[in-house]
Amino acid sequence: NHASLPDDPFRPVHQLDYATSGVLLLAKNKRSAGMACRSFMNRKTCKQYLAVVTNSHRIRENADANDDAAGYDSKFILVPPMGKEFIEKLPILPSSALAQWENGALERTYRKKRQRETETRETKKGTFNGYMPVHSVFAKWRGVLLKKRKEMKDESFAASAPGDGNLSTVEPGPDRQREQPVKKMEWKKKNDDNAIKDELPPLPEPKQAVTTNEIDELLSLGPSWKSVKNSKNADKWVSIIAAMAKEYNELLEKFYTAKHKKEDKVDSIDGVSEGISTLPPLFRIHGDDSGESSGNDNEISNNLDSFYICASIGEPDDGSFCVVVDPAAKKTCNTISNGDTSSTLAASIDFKPSLTKCTILWRGYSYSKNGKRFPVAKVMLHPRTGRRHQLRIHLSEICGFPILGDVAYGGDNKEWESSDGNGSSNGALVDEKGKSCDRMCLHARQLSIPLMNDVVKTFIAPDPFLIQQIGDVEESLLII
Repeated sequence: NHASLPDDPFRPVHQLDYATSGVLLLAKNKRSAGMACRSFMNRKTCKQYLAVVTNSHRIRENADANDDAAGYDSKFILVPPMGKEFIEKLPILPSSALAQWENGALERTYRKKRQRETETRETKKGTFNGYMPVHSVFAKWRGVLLKKRKEMKDESFAASAPGDGNLSTVEPGPDRQREQPVKKMEWKKKNDDNAIKDELPPLPEPKQAVTTNEIDELLSLGPSWKSVKNSKNADKWVSIIAAMAKEYNELLEKFYTAKHKKEDKVDSIDGVSEGISTLPPLFRIHGDDSGESSGNDNEISNNLDSFYICASIGEPDDGSFCVVVDPAAKKTCNTISNGDTSSTLAASIDFKPSLTKCTILWRGYSYSKNGKRFPVAKVMLHPRTGRRHQLRIHLSEICGFPILGDVAYGGDNKEWESSDGNGSSNGALVDEKGKSCDRMCLHARQLSIPLMNDVVKTFIAPDPFLIQQIGDVEESLLII
């Protein structure tokens, strides 16, 4: 375990893809690492990414004379991605549509769903989540026996005290301590009256008769189940405790089944079912374009286009590097595909609900090393969940606008080949290496996380995607 190495001064508390630049948080000690990891696990962090996206394919339109003069093929025109026509087609939902994501209900229900699936697998093996093996039942029974023996001694000790039976009249002295067990027992009774309904069922009594001397003998063996199995009365004890374990697990199974039904009823009232979101893959939220910034003052806008990407993500069991999105989400999106996900494969994948907010900061063009320009858009991304490759596959497979330089999910933008066979670039705008960028244009711009005493700390990495002025009118994106 990397975090437990005694000579390691730094402990990573989260991950970035190898090709992603930006903020990477490291802890200096184990305590700090634990706090940061809990913040990530409980979804208390706020992450902000910058990305440069491009078109997944060339757009066929009628070009004007200026494009011909510039050397571009007349059949194709370079259109920046995520244009107004893309935004205007998205459905607009009320802000209440995100309630399940904001209060964490969807994530909790998904985790319960995974727990149910684990229980189903364990049930086939004769166990369930919460099942207690024989040695655990022995430990529980031993604790009950020790508690009973102590209470019997306390009661016997209190009954032998002088006076009229009311310990409050006992004169100060060594015997004054006898008042404590009575107070403790009264507190326990009061606490039992207010006990929660989800308390585990009590341990059943043994079917075979057990004498006090035999109980003393069992307790003298210590807490080790191994010592019980090696004792002279091992056959008797194993038989008694195994029968208790069988009966107790039947009670536990009924208890957890009833508890799950109660939780499912609450989830159905809240409108959450099996951890599945009913949102469309692409949508906007009414009144959400309130103006955001990537961190640079000159990029603040009062009319930015924001939209959301909602598509569950899963990792194939075959060890593939690329993750896949839920086929149900891809059916409604006319986008490129990183390989088809068969129904058989999809059935075996655990698709995790995933949500990303995308804000378009700038649309325009950038230039490759050989001077060819290509269409790009600079976007700011807020992942509401932290799934592996979430931002990359959401942009590529759901939006249809892959991140520039993303080899795994880049689609056709990795190498736009000529359609006329004459070697002309046709607006593909790739450099001499057959690609338009030397890096994947995804950058972890900002991380806000509660750490010591729940004080929120914000870490910011410089923006590597800069807008530069070319001439008096045109702007271009400079990628560092």
